[in-house]
Amino acid sequence: MMNKTSLTELQRVARRSARAFAPAVASAGIIMSFAACEVEWGGIQVQAGEPEYEKPASLDAAPDSVARLEPLAMPTGPILFHVRRVDATGRGSIEPIAELVGGELQPVGPQRSERADEYTAAFVDRYYETDQAYLLFRDQSRVGTFYVTGPDVVGSGICAVIGAQGQLELRPQTDTLSEFLAWPVGIRPSGGSLVVPGSREDMIGLSQVLARRGVTDAGVPGAWRWQEPADFRALNVGTGQLGFAATYIVGDSLGSGSPEDSAGMVFVVADYSPAVGYFPLYTVAAWYGPGDKRALRWLDSVDLLGDEETEWLLRAYGDAGSWYEVVGEANGDTAVVWSSRKPICDARESTG
Repeated sequence: MMNKTSLTELQRVARRSARAFAPAVASAGIIMSFAACEVEWGGIQVQAGEPEYEKPASLDAAPDSVARLEPLAMPTGPILFHVRRVDATGRGSIEPIAELVGGELQPVGPQRSERADEYTAAFVDRYYETDQAYLLFRDQSRVGTFYVTGPDVVGSGICAVIGAQGQLELRPQTDTLSEFLAWPVGIRPSGGSLVVPGSREDMIGLSQVLARRGVTDAGVPGAWRWQEPADFRALNVGTGQLGFAATYIVGDSLGSGSPEDSAGMVFVVADYSPAVGYFPLYTVAAWYGPGDKRALRWLDSVDLLGDEETEWLLRAYGDAGSWYEVVGEANGDTAVVWSSRKPICDARESTG
């Protein structure tokens, strides 16, 4: 049987043990409690039972630091490019227009801003190796080759234009041309020889007549002060070799950038028949102000889907940037069937 002195000593030991144990429990971040069961041992009342442990709330809120990145959505189909010759020595530039996937056109470029730089780097590595070759076409005829010399990326993020610089090699009698479509080697057959469109001295004057008629027929208001066309191209279009495409601009320029005030644009594609003369195949007329610009010019004709149906490829210019449009047959009418325009890029660039 314990005496009073023994109990007092035991109490001191118990208190010292408790004080020594409490900091260790607190530093481990664990709160210990005992099941409610009181027992008396030598005059000391203690709680006995199995310990219960609780996690701090901070452990439940800790984020998972391991994230799985989805693969980049890189192109899987052939890409159509736009090539421009910039000087007489054959230096030029190239940029993508569209990807052809399953008989449909898809835009080219990053779709997610957080991985846009990664996409751009991967695109450059895949499509713009030094001396990588692309076959040049004009009016669906093979006219030369473009060789990449180095990347040339303009802008950043999802609005970047992922282009490159390079050297053109053109076939004889095509070295006066300055714009082309390009496919990777092996995607499209070379086609026949380029047929030079016919020309008449009255074509430009008659193109203005058709442009004025287009404005009148569409009832487009505006202060139309007619001058020379901003762009004119003789074409093999429609029934023969005497067609043309013309763009008229009033109070503005045929390029990216807002007009100072209101402005007008007429784009017309026309065919010729000896029985009726020139007649329009497609006309777009608009009077616009800053923020609403859409100025068009002809780029080329192309069988994009390999179905022997020819589409027209146009270059479009807005207040802040440029894009491509494809015109084809839609429900028995001639209309825009695809566009590479990114409205978010127009808004971002125009606001600063």
